[in-house]
Amino acid sequence: MRDIKVFFSDIFRKPPILFPLVAVFHVVCLVVSLISLIQQPGSATGLEVAWMLGYTLFWVGVADLRKWGALGYIGTTVVSIVVWYMAYAHGHRALDGSPIFIIDILFCFFIMFYFKRFR
Repeated sequence: MRDIKVFFSDIFRKPPILFPLVAVFHVVCLVVSLISLIQQPGSATGLEVAWMLGYTLFWVGVADLRKWGALGYIGTTVVSIVVWYMAYAHGHRALDGSPIFIIDILFCFFIMFYFKRFR
């Protein structure tokens, strides 16, 4: 088991620079969603915060080059796309989908490109 200092140094030292930057992006999006939910309850839903929490946790696994993080992130993105499509197909706005799912699709391509380096 690694201690927290070694864990964070591994996250910023081992993977390509894109992975830790995206991890910081996800943390910032999660914090913004939480602040938005607390300050203005109508502006963000609890489901939006849950999406961002899932994406953030899985991307931390990706930044540590773990396969569970990569597969979880890709799976979460697929579920988000299905939720968005089902809402769109039935004529509803996709309020239940991830707020940044289009960007997450791009991040999935980066994961697939580097997947052989994951353990």
